[in-house]
Amino acid sequence: EWEVKEIHKLSEIIKGQQLNKLELSETGTYPCLNGGINPSGYAEKYNSDSDTITISEGGNSCGYVNYMTSKFWLGGHCYKLLPKQGVNKLFYYHLLKHNESRIMKLRVGSGLPNIQQKSLREFKVQYISNPQEQQKIADCLSSLDELITAQSQKIEVLKQHKKGLLQGLFPNLNQAEE
Repeated sequence: EWEVKEIHKLSEIIKGQQLNKLELSETGTYPCLNGGINPSGYAEKYNSDSDTITISEGGNSCGYVNYMTSKFWLGGHCYKLLPKQGVNKLFYYHLLKHNESRIMKLRVGSGLPNIQQKSLREFKVQYISNPQEQQKIADCLSSLDELITAQSQKIEVLKQHKKGLLQGLFPNLNQAEE
């Protein structure tokens, strides 16, 4: 049976730590999340383990829900959510991702918008407490994500194939434009 719960009753919410700019580079072992959709850089140290749910705290993409499959650095403009006992991590991720647009509406401020931890803690979601149901839902949604990824990769291969065919069919097109 579904019930309404506040996020703080389902998980611990931890704000990240700012990383010294000197430790941030374009390449490195561990991605650094600092409030955006993509890593803001890479470092040689981490402060968060793999299989972690994150929510961007600041910037234009605040409220973006992500699932990190590798170790990473959690920056000062990002939260990680550690599910409590009895909460399936993948189910919880899909639940939060489904509510992402609502989470993004928690943003305040105009110059550099952000989501206050208090607002996130009090955010309510519909939740099912049965662990077997959580697992079934998580398995189903995760397999669909894998299928979407595989199909997206196939589309990219087909686009490259088409590009090669077009270059073979119209070899002088670039020369005609010059």
